Amino acid sequence: MRAAATLVMVTVAVIAQATVVNRVPFEWGPGPDLVLAAVVAVALTTSPAAAAGCGFAAGLAMDVLPPAEHPMGRYALVLCLAAYVLSLLRANTGLGGSAGAGVSAWAAVGVTAVTAVGVGLGYAFVGFVMGDAHVTLAAVGVNVAVGALLTTLAAPLVTLPVLWVRSLLTESDFATIQGPTSTGGW
Repeated sequence: MRAAATLVMVTVAVIAQATVVNRVPFEWGPGPDLVLAAVVAVALTTSPAAAAGCGFAAGLAMDVLPPAEHPMGRYALVLCLAAYVLSLLRANTGLGGSAGAGVSAWAAVGVTAVTAVGVGLGYAFVGFVMGDAHVTLAAVGVNVAVGALLTTLAAPLVTLPVLWVRSLLTESDFATIQGPTSTGGW
């Protein structure tokens, strides 16, 4: 149930980002990154491999959906790496406190802000390596700062509800149900 709910919530974030946020002409540059905020919530509550898979799938969806103005796979790579590193850090440092404890709301918003800066810089770095003419020091500074600020402001509307839903649901609702078993195997 938890995986299905996560799939629905991340899909809604991808669709809202592609159909609403990316279509609004902001005068100051980029808008909030709802997909990043949703992936951060997943990375804070799952294993590094599952977080990387979620980040890659969400990033690839954003690479494919219009208005994609960059080479396919660029955002998928950066979001996959960010989710993996974030989940690995949480697993190894115990960001949520004791084992099984959830992440506080302030910590989740702070982690979203730091991850937004990291993803923005990573995205710019990949563009620089690929020879993107739009990557200049001034553009990167403004876009990363504005994007991170707006993503941080959107985090209570995206990251916190995803964390809350994921904390309510168990990994598998059917983990304690045992079906008929035979002594002979199959």
